[in-house]
Amino acid sequence: MIVVQSPWSVKDAGTLSAILGEARRTVVETGPNLALLPHADGTEHDAPGEKDATAFLARLAKEHDLYLCGSSYVRCDGDPAPRTVGYLVAPSGEVLLRTPKVLPDIVEGFTDTVADTFMPATFTSADTPAGRVGIVCGEDVLYPQVVRALTVAGTEIILNPSRERRDNEFEARMAARQARAYENVSFVATASATGITRGNIAVKLPPASMVAEWWGTKISADGEESFFTADLDIQNLRRRRQEPMGNLPVIVRMPLYGPGYAAKAGKARPSPAKRADWISEAKSRVAAQANPPARSDAIDRYEVALCQCISHGSNKPEQLLDNRWRNLEAALDIVNWVAMSPAVKLVVFPEFFLTGAASPLGSRSSHIAHLIGISFPGREADRLAKFAQDTKSYVAGGVFEFDPKWPGRFFNSAFIFDDQGNLIHLYRKIHCADVFGTLPDTTPGSVYDEYVQRYGYEHLFPVADTPIGKLATKVCFDMNFPETARGFTARGAEVIIHPTSEPHNIRRRAWDIGRHTRAFENSAYVVTCGHGGEVRPQSKQQLTFMNRGYSKVVNFDGSLQVIADGPGALPMQGSIDLKALRAARGNIKYNLLAWDDPVVYQAAYNSGLGLPNNLWADDPVVNPYEKMVQLKKRIADYNAQGVFVPPIDGAANANLDNSRGAAMA
Repeated sequence: MIVVQSPWSVKDAGTLSAILGEARRTVVETGPNLALLPHADGTEHDAPGEKDATAFLARLAKEHDLYLCGSSYVRCDGDPAPRTVGYLVAPSGEVLLRTPKVLPDIVEGFTDTVADTFMPATFTSADTPAGRVGIVCGEDVLYPQVVRALTVAGTEIILNPSRERRDNEFEARMAARQARAYENVSFVATASATGITRGNIAVKLPPASMVAEWWGTKISADGEESFFTADLDIQNLRRRRQEPMGNLPVIVRMPLYGPGYAAKAGKARPSPAKRADWISEAKSRVAAQANPPARSDAIDRYEVALCQCISHGSNKPEQLLDNRWRNLEAALDIVNWVAMSPAVKLVVFPEFFLTGAASPLGSRSSHIAHLIGISFPGREADRLAKFAQDTKSYVAGGVFEFDPKWPGRFFNSAFIFDDQGNLIHLYRKIHCADVFGTLPDTTPGSVYDEYVQRYGYEHLFPVADTPIGKLATKVCFDMNFPETARGFTARGAEVIIHPTSEPHNIRRRAWDIGRHTRAFENSAYVVTCGHGGEVRPQSKQQLTFMNRGYSKVVNFDGSLQVIADGPGALPMQGSIDLKALRAARGNIKYNLLAWDDPVVYQAAYNSGLGLPNNLWADDPVVNPYEKMVQLKKRIADYNAQGVFVPPIDGAANANLDNSRGAAMA
């Protein structure tokens, strides 16, 4: 693949042709290649007609035997102003993809253009020798549901023609592109020009072109090079998509999110067409989010204490109850002296801190659900409530929960007690290792119809409105799914508390990139408290640091505030500044949440893709997820429906059947 970062213009075919020719000579494979251009030079006021732009790209694609992708401001029939459109043109000159931009030109400070911000989008992909390609223009790559919808339309290589500028959130935007690759098991390629022209002046821009893959690695431009090349092993990607473990496009519970998106989708309408009107629209949209009603008891700045602790696990039912209490007292001892500080208003414990992750006994543990999970109220819950009262702090963490109203089941839940010891928040993990058959806990999606009938849809995404901000929780694996975090921040969440228990594996880097991206794309603090280690029965009661710790606080702009630089038992402090967060949410260039209207993508989430609901609505003893059977079935469905392309082992990319050139809705 060729990624160009030199400025280009419809008015100057010679310069771009020379660059493409030089790049083409460095590629030794014969046959058509894939090339990505940045967003075209010039302002919206210089926009060519759409036919002129596509004819220009077609001429170059034919000349250099390329599948050529780029975006440009263009004038389209029927529009009151220019718009950004991304195109993929085949070596024959045929336009395979036409993708209008969804979000406004936020990085540019808004422009005199129209966009499909409030319109249902059509998500299409097209086959090339490099793989199946889709386009997201500019900031649209920061819109997680749009990228997800494009993925389930069959896309393997997400092309992102852009124009980037350096500002406070430049690095976070670049990391978000890596996060999209991991979340969707895709390649994400971004091309951004290293300069633009304004009259006779050449304005330099930062190098921002990259190609990222699903483990979090990337190749990127370091300077003003005109182009670089990247080898895309599409058969490797296709093999990865056939593996159930960590296959997020298969695991994501789209049917759980879909009804909420359909209910909250706005009425389709045209966008503004003038910069002043975009700015006015932005100000009105962020005002309510940035300035929640003032509370007389508000504490705008405070310290948070994270208790990174070590737990004792057991595979013997008779030891589970004893271990829960033993682990609780040990954890309280670690953090108690820090929590007593008047500055500390929030204390967070990790996932599994009472039981260890090893406690459930196989994939069918419903007969001991009451031993695995604690209850609210209950002995351990009452002790945590007393700790909250004694320290005058809000207390959060992750536990296995047994609710007698759900006999034979237990949940992987996160709780918050207020500083008076009242339980004010209980969230039940939406995405868990249950889908792999390794944790036999119940998730709300597995019993979706009954769960929503009992509690209502809003109960899936609880947010606690407190003097220390609007608090939400998500547990461990949940962090990989941007839809879950967005479910909380759409309801006002400002601090996302993340109890977790993360092992050492190849996904570590991508998980961490995702953690920072969740903070950035939602303008919310992410407070991650990691499990610092376990004494595991499988290891003959030896201490293991399989759970890697690395607790951290991520600021609302995606930057790192503080981190525990290893495993082990320790307390760590961070700081929450709600006035700063709310000021950032009031900045119309940084509040991405303001533009999230499900009218754009709700149809994709209600199309029957993703992991189905109600897969464990029947007998709690019979685990339908054993041996990853549901994920394997979903992968087979994706193969049959054309969402995934099965690998051709040993086949060269150039020998793939590209005759379809098809678009998948």
